[in-house]
Amino acid sequence: MIVRGYLPGEGSSRSARLRSAEADVERTASRRGRSRSAFLAGCRAGSNDAATFCRAASEPTNSSNIRASSLYEPIQLAHYLKRFIRRSIPDVAERRVRLRDVAERAGVSVGSASQAFGRPELVSEQVRERVLTAAEELGYPGPDPAARRLRTGRAGAVGLIFSERLAYQFTDPASPPFLRGVSVGIQKAPTGLLLIPDSRRRDEAARLVSEAAVDGYIVYSVPQNDPRVDAALARHLPVVTVDQPRGAETPFVGIDDRAAARSAAEHVRELGHERVAVLSFVTTLEPESGLELDLTVERLAGYQEGLGEAWDPALVRTCRPNAPGPAREATRELLGEPSSPTAILAMSDILAFGALEAAEELGVAVPQDLSVVGFDDSPGAAHASPPLTTVLQPHEEKGRLAAEQLIEAIARGGNAQPRRTFLPTELVVRQSTAPPRR
Repeated sequence: MIVRGYLPGEGSSRSARLRSAEADVERTASRRGRSRSAFLAGCRAGSNDAATFCRAASEPTNSSNIRASSLYEPIQLAHYLKRFIRRSIPDVAERRVRLRDVAERAGVSVGSASQAFGRPELVSEQVRERVLTAAEELGYPGPDPAARRLRTGRAGAVGLIFSERLAYQFTDPASPPFLRGVSVGIQKAPTGLLLIPDSRRRDEAARLVSEAAVDGYIVYSVPQNDPRVDAALARHLPVVTVDQPRGAETPFVGIDDRAAARSAAEHVRELGHERVAVLSFVTTLEPESGLELDLTVERLAGYQEGLGEAWDPALVRTCRPNAPGPAREATRELLGEPSSPTAILAMSDILAFGALEAAEELGVAVPQDLSVVGFDDSPGAAHASPPLTTVLQPHEEKGRLAAEQLIEAIARGGNAQPRRTFLPTELVVRQSTAPPRR
């Protein structure tokens, strides 16, 4: 703030000099977003000297309320103003704490202070502790994220695009191990994780992908022609796809769903089952939308190949969502038919659990009267009643490999190489399958 000083003999009168000083004060207060009334109120809470000046600024000018020292000693007037600002409006005098201030307080270089926040593995524990202590003493919150992005060209986060609503992902048994794998894969970066679920308004979801502050994307089991995938690819950031869509020109991590489903179907055929039903996921998210699910198509093809002549499309039931309720209802319907199936192949353990519940409700013995095979080998499969025969797939390993490939591509500063990684599956035979009654 600049305060005009007047030497004796300058100016036309005492009141003119006072009005000029008052105008400077009001212009400064306005620039700081404070009204004149708040400025004067704060002044009255300050020192006696500052209060004397405020009285002179707010009352009519006359010989009874003006101190001679305020008129003839302009340097003293400036002193009053400084004391007023420091005591009554501290944020005017205080500037923003910078990283340089923290480094100086900690006795380290600015580079070391920056690494203590962003790359702590590059500095000693003692240096990092000194920097954090200095930051706390100075009230420094940490490097500005926007400035960091401008300086490094990195957002410090990766996006994870889901195929379903976010609430569903917290109930799907496959999601926790997958997310655990992702967290393991990114923990050495270090980087954050932005979850981007599906939405009924897919254009808005695609806009979110276009605008998200991330360095790359993991696409987790989404349908073909999803605009969010197009939006991610359009940004020319590294992208890794897990499970589906199969046709995306990105690195791919997943399993051979067709072969895994075929192994389950071959198992029940080898046991001698002729009438085999299938509890399936949806093949498209919306009719005539083009949002086809490659995973469902592949598993259906595998079941058909494995069953051979026993394949009957009339025994296929679509269950949505992937939950026990729809599977239980579909199984009750199937078991209520005159020629009911003797085995059920479910595309997930969750659907298989629904089938087991329906069988118990109807008094159908498993596996004596009905064999049930799941898919995933989720934690509950071994504890089901009876323990569930299922296809094991490595969800956690999928997440870890996808994250590691993405982090490597980000570190290289370019798109990841479009390699395809297929992880092994295994048919785990337990007590829910047996030969049919004769």
